[in-house]
Amino acid sequence: MRLNQLGIRARPARNTALFELAAELPPVVLARLLGLNITSAERWASEASASTASYASELHGRPYSPRS
Repeated sequence: MRLNQLGIRARPARNTALFELAAELPPVVLARLLGLNITSAERWASEASASTASYASELHGRPYSPRS
């Protein structure tokens, strides 16, 4: 809240970090590591895996175009 009062938005960085951890770790490890409720950890993991799967399927449908 103190950062927010100074105009510094920390939540987007927090959510990105949590999202990345949820994609890498099992929910039970995430919950214990960060002190989250297991239900919250499972929700984060579900969102991360759904997002990763949709991104991968999106990429799969695209033709390959190397960058120059």
